Amino acid sequence: MQLWTVQSIEWYNELLKNGIIQGERKHITTDWEFSLLGYHWLMNKMDEKIGKRPFPECFPVWAWYQYTDSNKRKPDLRSTGFLPKGTKGVRIEINKNENDVLLSDFMLWSIPFGYQSFIGQNEEESEAFEKMLERKGFDKKNIGKLPKGIQTEIIKSWDKVLDLDFDAPYHTSPKDNKAIQATFWTLSLNEVIKVDDFVAR
Repeated sequence: MQLWTVQSIEWYNELLKNGIIQGERKHITTDWEFSLLGYHWLMNKMDEKIGKRPFPECFPVWAWYQYTDSNKRKPDLRSTGFLPKGTKGVRIEINKNENDVLLSDFMLWSIPFGYQSFIGQNEEESEAFEKMLERKGFDKKNIGKLPKGIQTEIIKSWDKVLDLDFDAPYHTSPKDNKAIQATFWTLSLNEVIKVDDFVAR
């Protein structure tokens, strides 16, 4: 499976030095507390679908399968947001065994990662769920304060993030038009095909 990962030069040097690299907490630059639930949901799905993480504190390595859509799969280094402006980085083309990779819908991933809300089959179902929470006076901005049954229903709905054929217009796009991300536990140097240097804009 052809993928691309965009990383800092320090990350790449660590791969060169050790011949292999795993996802680690130190490589994640995010508001950790806010995204903890979503991250662990995805990691548990990786355990189920591609095999257990190599050690308990292993985090995903992130890559792109389709950066924009099926016609623009490779990340465009002229874009912004890959790394802090002025940072030296690399775009690494890699070849991974598809059994070692979990693909997910980049647009839908924002829901478990940040908003942590319900993903309905369509607009009507999503809005009905939101209205139900409002009627019952629940704090929909804090999933941890919701009753366990409702938490379970919300988290179960996130499985649509992994269903690349799910294309409800209210939430996402058809597969060929999706941005599709890839996660895996480790990257070996022998899986690297090509490396392009760049400076983040």
